[in-house]
Amino acid sequence: MFRIFSLLFLVFTFSFPFTYGQQVMSAKVYDAESKQPVPFATVRFSIADRGTIADLDGVFVVNEPDAGIKWVEISCLGYQPLKVTIPFTSNKVYLQRTANGLTEVVIKPPFDKIRRILNAAIANKSSNNPDKYDWYRCKVYYKMLADISLPDSVLNDTGKDAKEMRDILATQHLLMSETYSIRTWKQPQQLQEEVIGSRFSGLKKSLFTGLITDVLPFHAYSDYIQLNGKDYHNPLSKGYDQYYKFDIVDEISQGNDTTWVLSFKPRAKVLNELKGTLYINSDGYAISHFIGSAADTILKRVVRIEQQYEQVMADGAKHWFPSRLNYIIEWTQKTKKSSMTYHLKGNSRIDSVRFKEDDNFRFDKRHTVKMMDDADQLQDTVWKAMRPEVLDSKEARTYQMVDSFGDAKHFDRFMSYLSRLPEGKVSIGKFDVNLLRIFQSNYYEDYRLGLGLQTNEKVIKWLSVGGWAGYGTRDAHWKYGVFTELYADKAQEFVFKASYTDEINDPGRVHIHPDLDQNYLNAYLLNRVDQIKTYSLGIKKKLGYWSLELTGRQQDIVPKYAYAFEHNGVDYTAFKANELSLSFRYAFAERTAPFFGRYYTLGSKYPIVYGKITAGNLQGVGTDIPYTQIAAAISWQKHLNRIGNERFLVSAGKLFSNDQLPLGKLFAGNGYRYDQNGGLSVYSFGGMLTMYPYDYYTDQFVNVIWRHDFDSKLYKFTVPGSSFSSAPYIALQYNMLYGTLQHRETQKFVAFGVPDNAYHEAGILLNNLVKLKYLNLYYFSFNAGYFYHFTPVTDLNKNGKIVLGFDVQF
Repeated sequence: MFRIFSLLFLVFTFSFPFTYGQQVMSAKVYDAESKQPVPFATVRFSIADRGTIADLDGVFVVNEPDAGIKWVEISCLGYQPLKVTIPFTSNKVYLQRTANGLTEVVIKPPFDKIRRILNAAIANKSSNNPDKYDWYRCKVYYKMLADISLPDSVLNDTGKDAKEMRDILATQHLLMSETYSIRTWKQPQQLQEEVIGSRFSGLKKSLFTGLITDVLPFHAYSDYIQLNGKDYHNPLSKGYDQYYKFDIVDEISQGNDTTWVLSFKPRAKVLNELKGTLYINSDGYAISHFIGSAADTILKRVVRIEQQYEQVMADGAKHWFPSRLNYIIEWTQKTKKSSMTYHLKGNSRIDSVRFKEDDNFRFDKRHTVKMMDDADQLQDTVWKAMRPEVLDSKEARTYQMVDSFGDAKHFDRFMSYLSRLPEGKVSIGKFDVNLLRIFQSNYYEDYRLGLGLQTNEKVIKWLSVGGWAGYGTRDAHWKYGVFTELYADKAQEFVFKASYTDEINDPGRVHIHPDLDQNYLNAYLLNRVDQIKTYSLGIKKKLGYWSLELTGRQQDIVPKYAYAFEHNGVDYTAFKANELSLSFRYAFAERTAPFFGRYYTLGSKYPIVYGKITAGNLQGVGTDIPYTQIAAAISWQKHLNRIGNERFLVSAGKLFSNDQLPLGKLFAGNGYRYDQNGGLSVYSFGGMLTMYPYDYYTDQFVNVIWRHDFDSKLYKFTVPGSSFSSAPYIALQYNMLYGTLQHRETQKFVAFGVPDNAYHEAGILLNNLVKLKYLNLYYFSFNAGYFYHFTPVTDLNKNGKIVLGFDVQF
């Protein structure tokens, strides 16, 4: 039994009361094969072309059985229509699947009518999009269930272990979680999710929380619908006819309104888009229901979303608003002998919608998702009051059995080990081990072997003491550091830090903010170094969308390469510097969420601004030299409808001083080329691909990095039964560096240039050129491209560079 749960733990239907009476009848529509509910089936009455639409659970209601309705015809895309007489003999209706699904329609669709409906709905998107409302608040109940379909070999096995597994999965789910939250929105782009209750089977304490919006969008009005981190074109967006083919499969009159049921599927030459059904209501031309699915035939995975909207009248306002949000993920793992399918289903209920602003409510811009105190310690009586429906026996047993099993196997202890993984650390007892310190590689050291440790909250919650050390195999020297951190708040966003380090750094590397330094290619290219002994004191604080850090440092700098700085006719090879730096980061409308007690960013759709101002004093060169260094950057990435994915990184810096400064206090060009001994370069966004790291230095600069990714795939090629596939798309990139430098002659024994005529390069990339699936979970994607540096004299060998890149996709 332990083996069963250990394996399944790593892989992460409502029952409805039916009524029959003289005035109201209801029934539920099921798939005859799977016995699962069929959402949003259309129900046409026998009179006056009237009808209704079943809800997300397949339930529909006939409110007027005495008004001459003799029968109803139930239909849904992909199923054979079924006529049922009134009164119902059963409250369960089973639909048979058609043989050809979406391809069954052979009549030419009424294109003009379809365009009129879609264009009217697109024109009214701003009026129906919840993100465009001035203010709203609602309550959201979310439930996630995980299950598994066993292979035939286990279903037919008469052994004890197989029987035990069948019995377990017949009476309980694999995993289950619930979340109850209050969602508040205000223009422009202010969002707060207050988690009132959070529960995850097998864990006593919810160290993280799940929301329905972690998996699918809150509505279907954006230009793109993101599933599993991938953007799909919204069928209800401008340019829809470039990506989708539509047909009207039904039209239902409901009182004075009409609902048009439109099927959509990707055009023949369009790859990796959604297919499904879109329901448009004539009242405001709003979405009333939406079904979309995306299938990955290589990973054997299908993601399906289902959304239901209702008109809400509250506080004197009437708006369309989401009422039900569902997702279903099915993933099949195949081996030579058998296959198993994992099922992950999440459903949510949204109610208590308000549109009148609460003037006393204050948004916490630092923490978009807030776990309220004791949210994971609620009593069963509280959960029963919050749930829209009581748990069925299978769900209740899931909590009972998985909780007891998790307690016996110490799931909470296991999860605590992983609490610092987003920071590259693992918690072991009273210490956090820094995994990034164990092994590093670069040109200067070849390999660095080391260890980093610091105390965690099990010693003192408000204080951490740590240190690290590493040994370079090529230079045969130790580097080390010690530090202490004092936390002034629970989320560790208000921190005082003191440290001492004896470390190496490449001279002139532009360090504006840690976000922009998370590039392992930069660290690998380390070749020319200064040894720097640093004493520092700092304080950092998060204020709304701002992150601020003030640091004072004292440095002893010794270049470890042939270099001298000439000042007043004397050559100097070692320096001292005292500096005070203020770093900032501003991310408007940034989303954050808690994970093991700390908050991590979920990104922002707006540009993020970084900056660093350093005031310093250089010593050890005859006379003190005061200076001020200012550097800033702006980063932005956005998927633009019908254009593609745009990504920018613009940085600039200027050095203010009445005298010259050594190389380490200038700005080095961010070159990413490293083929001194021949060969190919690795591609990484953020640097100059045809420039070597130490080719250029400046005292003021502007650097522009721009990349455009086209949406369209050139082709899709797969080999049946193979892990190999290819679906490349084109990306274009342009990079520019401009800068100046006064008195470069003071920098002796090193060769470098100054990009005062501007350094230009451009490149083309083929991404996803080769994709290899791994463990049926991920893709390793390999990319290739060519970059060229423009000079007056064309030289493809000298100025051109082939680059290779790779990434991991889930």
